[in-house]
Amino acid sequence: MNPNHPPRLPPARTAWLVAGMGAVVFGLAALLAHTGPNSVDERIFLFFNDVPGWLADLLTPVAKLFLPLGLFVVIVAAGVYVTIRHRSGVPLAAGATAAAVAYVLANLAKAVAQRPRPYEVVADAVLRQSPAHGTSFPSSHMSVAVATVIALLPFLPRRLAPWAIAYAVLVGWSRMFLGVHFPLDVLGGAGVGLFVGGCTLVVLGLVLRPRGPGSPPAVDPANDRPG
Repeated sequence: MNPNHPPRLPPARTAWLVAGMGAVVFGLAALLAHTGPNSVDERIFLFFNDVPGWLADLLTPVAKLFLPLGLFVVIVAAGVYVTIRHRSGVPLAAGATAAAVAYVLANLAKAVAQRPRPYEVVADAVLRQSPAHGTSFPSSHMSVAVATVIALLPFLPRRLAPWAIAYAVLVGWSRMFLGVHFPLDVLGGAGVGLFVGGCTLVVLGLVLRPRGPGSPPAVDPANDRPG
């Protein structure tokens, strides 16, 4: 790792807290989604989705930046940036692994939940993209975005951290605005992302944090030399 830019790893208890919070958030969202139609969930969805035409014309091009291609480009760009900044493949591996695990877990949950998309069941829903694949709960976009942001936060400059978090929030907004997810889907996706991101931070702490006085430095698996 680049000694000029050491990663800012949180304490292990904080990483576990993030993972535990993610599990709780996902569990609560899944329980509420399983109970069937939720009027509050639907009203919040319509607040973000059913907007005046002039505002929709302005926001639709922005929201489409968060479709799969846009999300992929941002993740790759962030991974390349932290790899160059830290002169190590560890950040890229952490971000890519977190994204892949979050995607797999979210799609496993989709297969179990079998929740219909809002544009399939809400009369006033406006679909602003092509019909989405798979079921609605949870949002895999949100899962991947949150997991990747958390995994990369220790490697980003402090000034970029708020922008990374804002990006994940906007991913969630875009899924409702485009008409493909309910708020509970976004919340469930955030739970998956928090869980995976927290677990990634735990692993990073075990790999990169010095074990104690006199212990050897962590090894960078990208080039098999002390980091």
